Amino acid sequence: MTFKQSICTLAALLLSACQSHSQPQSQLALLQTVTPSIVAEIGSAVVALKGGTAPTLAHNVFTQSPQLILTQGQSNGGMENTALSALPISTFELQLRSNTCVLYYPKANKFVPLHYATCTPYKDTSK
Repeated sequence: MTFKQSICTLAALLLSACQSHSQPQSQLALLQTVTPSIVAEIGSAVVALKGGTAPTLAHNVFTQSPQLILTQGQSNGGMENTALSALPISTFELQLRSNTCVLYYPKANKFVPLHYATCTPYKDTSK
């Protein structure tokens, strides 16, 4: 390997190390408390990430699981007329990034900081 190739290889390694180090670590999280303003903020974050209208969210959203799965298009008669696999499904995650609670949309690889929410790291106890 020539000196020039060695320098280029070293520069590429340093650049990739800097890029991987500069991205904040994300960790799945749960909400410590849920208030109407936090539920409204999560609804607004869903709209910012995905578009459409704010979904109706449970009063205990993100208190048991760090995932939120939203479906759309339920018929008036319930699920018997519509196959679940045919419904559009969107998945979101509550995460901690640099001590900030964020709503992450994996499909678009984007997130929105939640200013009113306080999160705690999620510990999976099912394993």
